[in-house]
Amino acid sequence: MLTLYTAVGSLQFVNVNGKPVPHVINNQKEYGMSKEELLVWSCLAFQILTYPELERLFEKSCADSGQSISLPLSHYLNRLLLRGLLVKGMGVSAVDALYRLLGTLTITPVEDRFLPRLASVFLLYTKRQVRLKDIPRLLRKTKCTPTEREVLALAGKASLSTAELLLSMERGVLIRKEEDILEKLYTSPEDTCSTLTDTVQITHAQYPILQAVSNLYLNQKILFQKI
Repeated sequence: MLTLYTAVGSLQFVNVNGKPVPHVINNQKEYGMSKEELLVWSCLAFQILTYPELERLFEKSCADSGQSISLPLSHYLNRLLLRGLLVKGMGVSAVDALYRLLGTLTITPVEDRFLPRLASVFLLYTKRQVRLKDIPRLLRKTKCTPTEREVLALAGKASLSTAELLLSMERGVLIRKEEDILEKLYTSPEDTCSTLTDTVQITHAQYPILQAVSNLYLNQKILFQKI
């Protein structure tokens, strides 16, 4: 059984008594975090990792920042999972685990602006996480495939979960506004986001769409919200 992890929400710094305090914004709610939780969350932001991969990245981040952690990674990971700021998906195959990870998460397009991208790259450089010669490549705008452009266009019109997106694209359902989701995708009174996620069966025809969603996230063109 394979388990994958990722982060939800976006990081913002809130001014508290003249000091910037990190908060994660998910579903229009603010969540404060300890420095250890922030480190774990940051390791999974725009990443999809197994536990061993996360553990290696977490240990490297601790070493690079000179931060001493008193409790094991699993303690902070479970706290963040309980609070809904991290999610996990389990499956017998990588595709199953990926779908279970992303199925219920709502897709939110990220506005691609040069200055925030430049600031992010500069921050990574000062932390010695990227080399000087890598900066031009990181600043270059990543081109989208036709499927990725279609995903972005749909997500820009309505707040769709990954399962809803897969279903709408598979059935050719035209989504123009939020109301179309309930009217055209939830055809039974018993349908919920969770039941719809269970109902949608991943087929070979849907793999490119799931891959497009994953690539957009890894390229920081979308983020996920947990409703």
